[in-house]
Amino acid sequence: MLIIVLLCWLLPTALLGTFIGLRFFGAMQEKTEAFLITGAEQAQVRTLENIDKMVTLAKSVVYDGDLATAVSDYEDGKITLETYFRLCRSYLERKYGREALCDFALFFRSTEPATIFYTTDDYSEATHFSLYVQDTIMELSHTLDTRCAFYSQDGRTYLVRNLYNSRLDLYGMLLLGLNENQLFLPIRQWCSQWNAAYCLTLDRYQDGDSTYLDRPDGLSEHGDLLLYTLSASRRDYQFQFQVQANKRAVYREMGEFRALMTWMFLLVVPLCIPIVYFVNQRIVRPLAILSKASTRIQNGELGITVPIRGPDELGRLGSAFSNMSLQLKTLVDKSYKEQIALRDARIQAMQSRINPHFLNNALETINWQARMEDSETITAMVEALSLLLNASMDRGEQHLVPLREELKIADAYFYFVGLRFGDRLSVFQTIQEGLEDRLIPRLVIQTLVENAIAHGIEPSGGGRILLNIFTRMDFMVIEVVNNGKKLTPEDRQRIAKLLADDSATQEHLGICNVARRLRLLYTDRAALTIGSDAHGQTVATLHIPLEPVSQREDD
Repeated sequence: MLIIVLLCWLLPTALLGTFIGLRFFGAMQEKTEAFLITGAEQAQVRTLENIDKMVTLAKSVVYDGDLATAVSDYEDGKITLETYFRLCRSYLERKYGREALCDFALFFRSTEPATIFYTTDDYSEATHFSLYVQDTIMELSHTLDTRCAFYSQDGRTYLVRNLYNSRLDLYGMLLLGLNENQLFLPIRQWCSQWNAAYCLTLDRYQDGDSTYLDRPDGLSEHGDLLLYTLSASRRDYQFQFQVQANKRAVYREMGEFRALMTWMFLLVVPLCIPIVYFVNQRIVRPLAILSKASTRIQNGELGITVPIRGPDELGRLGSAFSNMSLQLKTLVDKSYKEQIALRDARIQAMQSRINPHFLNNALETINWQARMEDSETITAMVEALSLLLNASMDRGEQHLVPLREELKIADAYFYFVGLRFGDRLSVFQTIQEGLEDRLIPRLVIQTLVENAIAHGIEPSGGGRILLNIFTRMDFMVIEVVNNGKKLTPEDRQRIAKLLADDSATQEHLGICNVARRLRLLYTDRAALTIGSDAHGQTVATLHIPLEPVSQREDD
């Protein structure tokens, strides 16, 4: 049925739509974009002509020298104040009074900024400039040199230029109030024809939404907007122009044709509804149920059954799936129980393999101390020995114990080795607060300390033991550092092999025991490493997950 739908409806429609999309729509889109680009470039060129015209008019003040002559004659006393005013006002009126691109013109001398000359009927503009704009323009003049600048404030746009005489002395400033409607008329008319928004910047003047002005020059898209950006850089100004057209409006004819094709598709849909319904109920829905059940089994929910029955292929598949899931649960439960029993037996057996050397040394020390003096030291030694013996015995198959109990065992062991080495052994402990109730494998700290004494402190005749316990990320870190015998490259290779291998010699039974217990309890979430730090001291480091393992086992 699906093949019939594909051959009779979907395939021809798809081929026709692909052909039209590749040929017709592609060519129409290219022509539309070319027309848009050409029109935007022409509008920009005409606008730049207006801007250049105003820049030329501003520069001509320096070239014709009328204002400079009037200022010079007045300062030299050759003309009266009245004549000076008349000359300046008539020059501004003659030069800019009939210019359509200029709304008003202002001039003031650098030595008398309060005296502002203006074109006829522009007293209000001169007053507004004096009150709100002049201070900013005076600061701007220090950066202009002989260039022009465009500045906008309070809905007014100014063309600003410093005026120099023939001796290149700054004698005043010229400000032309620009008629924005006339200056940017080419851009606004063209964008109005396309029903498009725009944004343009001219130095410190901006008109429109500048959100997308950071785009590089050329054609680009953003959501429903078609953007075309143009930039122009001149000595006297920086100009940027961007068309922001709605793609639906630009490609309106293409949208109408797409709508026609959509209606053609929709007219055929009623014919396909019965077929789609049948396929969904008899094929798609059962397959979705089987997929979800498979995902649940993958996530560990064994014994999942599906409500799919019937004489057809999918019905037989559903029945087989349910039977397979139930059988899989039975086999996994049986295998899991066997693995738990085997793991517990291996952990219990390894915990019973405790090196008795330290017990022998403890008994010898007690015997020696008893012969040498009659004091309470013997009582403390016996209590410490009792604690060590209890730790080595079975605790009701408790593989994990609180950290505080392990620290007591370590203190008892340090007590005995302290009696043995005397002042030749120093022990320092740094335990982070809040870790006393965290669970760790039993006898791991005592095993690491015993290994440090046997292979580090004892061969060198004494030294220092550092026990550091702290958290890092989601792990508890246990460090046993000794400055006794240093590790050789051969020692490092031998230790690495022992930690990676399940086989162990009698000499290194302790650390191999710890490594194997970590693998059984935590798989790959815990690690034991033995190496050297920057000072050559031997460091045994144990990383254990912070969450209690007993909870994870019960689950």
